Amino acid sequence: MGQFDLIKMNFSKLERLLVYRNILEDDIFNEVLSLILSLNRYINHEHSNSYYQLCHQLLAIAEEEGFQGDLLQCYIMKLIATDENPFSVACEKYGFNINPGLFKAAIHDLTILKEIIQFTLADIGIIIGVGELSFISHYSTGNKKINSPLYNNFRELKQTFFKEKPEQIVELLADYYFVAGSGVLCQYSSFRLNNDLEFVGVIAANTTRFDDIIGYEDQKERLIENTESFLRGKKANNVLLYGDSGTGKSSSIKALINKFYDKGLRLIEIKKEEIKNIPYLLEKLNKRGLHFILYMDDLSFEDFETDYKYLKAVMEGGIEEKPDNVLFYATTNRKHIIKEKWQDRIDQSEIHQTDGLEEKLSLSERFGITITYLSPDQKEYLEIVKRLAVKNKLYIPEDELVDMALKWEKWHHGRSGRTARQFINYLLGKNVS
Repeated sequence: MGQFDLIKMNFSKLERLLVYRNILEDDIFNEVLSLILSLNRYINHEHSNSYYQLCHQLLAIAEEEGFQGDLLQCYIMKLIATDENPFSVACEKYGFNINPGLFKAAIHDLTILKEIIQFTLADIGIIIGVGELSFISHYSTGNKKINSPLYNNFRELKQTFFKEKPEQIVELLADYYFVAGSGVLCQYSSFRLNNDLEFVGVIAANTTRFDDIIGYEDQKERLIENTESFLRGKKANNVLLYGDSGTGKSSSIKALINKFYDKGLRLIEIKKEEIKNIPYLLEKLNKRGLHFILYMDDLSFEDFETDYKYLKAVMEGGIEEKPDNVLFYATTNRKHIIKEKWQDRIDQSEIHQTDGLEEKLSLSERFGITITYLSPDQKEYLEIVKRLAVKNKLYIPEDELVDMALKWEKWHHGRSGRTARQFINYLLGKNVS
C-alpha cells in the first residue's frame, strides 16, 4: 500500500474514536482531516492552497506554544494531552484507579491516534506535490510557556507516542493527567473566570519567586508550610494576609504557584462581584483532582455591602462542605475586612447591636491563619534596597545607595518592599552601576 492510500486509510479511522472525539471538533484538526480526506489522484490548486494555509496557522501556534519538531505532530500531541474527556478527568482525580472499561476505551482510541501521528506535515506536502518544506518537520522555537505542566512533560509524551505500544501510552497519559490535570488546567497555573464561570488561563502569569521577596522570612515560611500540608492531603487552613500596602502579600501568594504548580497547585482569582458564585465553583472543583487556591486580592467590603455573607457561609460550611482540594487565600489592608464606623458602636436603633457588630467582624475569623505583613522600619527598608541592588548587579557605593534610597522613600510612597523595588528599577533605567 502506497503512502497516499495509507494516510487516507488511517485518517478515515478517526470516526471510530470513543473518548477523544473532542479532537474532531478542533478547527485546525478539522482542516487537516478535510484536506486529507478530499485528496484524490488529481491534486489541484485548492489542495495546495489549503496546505499552505494550514502551515501558516501551525507556524503561528508553534511560536506561541514553543513547539519543537514536526508542527502537525506537535499540534495533535497537544490536543491529546489537553483533551478533557471522561478518561482524562477520571485519571486527574483517581490516577490508575478508574473503571477498567475507560482504560480499554482509551487504548482503543490511542491505537488509532498513534497511527495518524506518525505522519508529518512534510509527508502530506509530498503527497500534494508542493515544494520541499522539510524545516516544518524539524521546527525549533526558543519560546517557553512559563509554569506550564504541559510544556514540562511535552517531550516525554511525544517520545512515548513513537516508541511505546498503546497500552504503555495510556498508562503514561493516566499518570500525566493525575499530576498535571486535564483540559485547560494542565496548560496554565493561574486562572480567572469568564462571564460563564469557565476557567480562563492567565497567559502572562506572574513570575515572582520567594527569593524575590526580601525579608518576611517567618511569614513566607508559615504560608509555605500550610500550602505543603494542603498538597499532601493533610489538614490546612484558609489564610488571610493582612498588612500595609506594598509589603509582599500578593507577591507571596503568586510565588506559591511558581513553587508548587508542578505539584498540582492551581490559583483561581476571584473578584468581589464573583463571590456569590463560589458555591457553584466549589461544586465544579470537587469533581477535579488537583488542588486549588481561591485567591481574593485586596479583599474589603464597605459597610453597606452584603456579599461578605456569601463568603462567610461557604467558608464556615453550609449544607455542602468545602471540598478538601480547595482553600481560600486572601489579602487585605483592613484587619477586619469589613468597614466599621464608630456610629455602629453607638447606634441604639438595633436591639441586639453587638450581634450586628460581631457579624461584621467575624469574617476574618473564618481564616484559620492570619499572617501579618508590616511596613519595614528604616533598617529593614535599607536592607531590602541593598539586597535588591546586589541581585540586580548594581554596584554603587553603600553610602551613596543609602542616601539615594532614603530620599526616594521620602519623595515617593514611604517605606515598603514595593518602594524599594521601584527605586532599584529607577536606577536600572538610568543605567546606574
